[in-house]
Amino acid sequence: MRAQNVSQATETVSAGWPQGWMLALGDASLRDASSPAIFQRGKAYATSGSVEVVAEDPLPEAALRAEVTGTEIYTTEVWIEDDALAGSCDCPIAQDGWFCKHQVAVALVWRERLARAPNSDADIANPGAAPTAKRPRSAKDEHLALRDFLCGLDPSILADKLLDFANRDHGIFRELHQWRKLSEVKGKPVALKPLVNEVLSPGRGFIDWSEAGSYARRAEAVLPLLRQARERDPAAAVGLCVHALRRAWGVLAQADDSGGEIGGVCEAIGTELMHAVRTAGPQPAGFGDTYLQLQFDEPFGCFDAAAVEATMGEAALARYRQVLAERWRTAKDAVLALRTEHAAKVAARKGRALVYEKFNERELRLSTLEPLHLAQLKQMGANEEVLAILREDLSEAYGHSQVVAFLEATGRLSEAFEQAQRGHDAFPGDRRLQEDLLRCYEREGLTREALMLRRSQFEHRPSVEGYHHVLSAGRAAGEDTDALRQKLLDFLHQQEQEALGRQSSLSPSWQRARQGPVVLDVSLRAEILGSEGRWVEACLLVQPPVACRDAVLNSIAVHLPAEQHEPAVQLLLRVFEAVIQRSSSPYRDELALVKQIGQRMDTVRRAAWLNQLRTEFKAKRNFVRDLPER
Repeated sequence: MRAQNVSQATETVSAGWPQGWMLALGDASLRDASSPAIFQRGKAYATSGSVEVVAEDPLPEAALRAEVTGTEIYTTEVWIEDDALAGSCDCPIAQDGWFCKHQVAVALVWRERLARAPNSDADIANPGAAPTAKRPRSAKDEHLALRDFLCGLDPSILADKLLDFANRDHGIFRELHQWRKLSEVKGKPVALKPLVNEVLSPGRGFIDWSEAGSYARRAEAVLPLLRQARERDPAAAVGLCVHALRRAWGVLAQADDSGGEIGGVCEAIGTELMHAVRTAGPQPAGFGDTYLQLQFDEPFGCFDAAAVEATMGEAALARYRQVLAERWRTAKDAVLALRTEHAAKVAARKGRALVYEKFNERELRLSTLEPLHLAQLKQMGANEEVLAILREDLSEAYGHSQVVAFLEATGRLSEAFEQAQRGHDAFPGDRRLQEDLLRCYEREGLTREALMLRRSQFEHRPSVEGYHHVLSAGRAAGEDTDALRQKLLDFLHQQEQEALGRQSSLSPSWQRARQGPVVLDVSLRAEILGSEGRWVEACLLVQPPVACRDAVLNSIAVHLPAEQHEPAVQLLLRVFEAVIQRSSSPYRDELALVKQIGQRMDTVRRAAWLNQLRTEFKAKRNFVRDLPER
């Protein structure tokens, strides 16, 4: 049944329902669970007949399931647990963890249904019983009926009604006027600039994420304007597209465009710019300055830069490259000078904040200009100039890595090796430079050096991947793999003991805050054993009183051979006991784990365990409700 008249629904529920539900389903609770904006959008869905109830569960585990028609049809459910509202929905917003507008709408519909006083005890026991009233038409039927009605009206009547709506709603008024102006536009594209400004105007203040979609739909009216300009005067249309793009970027800077709707409009305008440049042909040299500023200002890849550069013409491209080189040189010199000044003032312990603030501003410009300048030099084949720029500032590890990558890309492998070694010597702890040097070692067949560096990496930051890298390097170097494997595991055991000692030396209050005794954590060792298929060894390693991550315990239990049935059950029970304490509705993962454990138990043991869960976790009503029967 589609809900109607929810705007008149009371915030109370009938006497047959728990008192705490009045607060849980009240407007204040729904606003807190979502947000004021989402609440209003959910209320609009509830009052527009967009909610179709699919099923309603009675007390004591009451819930309402419905389909909500929006841009798509979403399956939504709400329920109350411990006098608090909970819900689920398959829309993207709910999947990200938010209480979405569809859940708000279903909650409001549910409140309206519960507010109707039951006529009998049977009504209370089965509040989902269908009413005798005729079922309303679907939202799609309503739209079709409305369209047929409007098409049958006299044009003058329809015009008067639209004007009436426009007088009551400024947004409708503005869109109707833009529609009129678009139909009347004649003349050169430059005359369209005021209309472009009007179409892209954000109105007043910041555009909230909930308003971004409606703005984007309105702003899309600029696209036929730009196409119209390109058909009339492609050269002038280029300037109009540049103007529109900058206006759209200005709006984007004062909007929460989490959904990307306004960004989509920017990309569409960028595509129009590319078409305009291609249609107009070679641009005047001055376009090179304009294009550089566009490249510098754009917030993300709004247009195909390669396509624009390929069609802008030699004069504009030469000017672009010239101005780009000049601005890059100015920014680079400023950054180098500020780094020197910064280092001197830090050493003297004065003026640090002021210099650092200036440095950030100049560095931001350089981080945009230098990649653009290098890209142009690479296109021109000026490899020596590229290399000189990359080597100009090697004060950070990333600079060395850039040089190595460029030398490798241009086939200068011996120089790349030398640069990688120099970079590693200057920044021995940098992971990227370590990988550069390892690549060079392996390419040159220096297996012993590669093994030493791989082992150093593993000992600095142990991981499963690092463990296997060391073994692979050991095999390449002719090492005894079993002996090397044992050395790595012994190293991890030593690390575990040292970590245990550090934790044991901490204050008693800190240890109490852990809510458990300080024990050896063997998670990484167990995970490594599992990665080699040594599941039985891993199972023996993780036996109490040691600690191990839940995911590792689960993985070991799943992979244990059939004869290790009982150890697998015990591991899974440890995982369940850990996760159930911090779980909350709808308990999907916890219930899946219950099913997994139950499948490994015989019938009698499974039934006894399920009864124990029902008793122990009766406060988690939805968990108990969805437990298997046996």
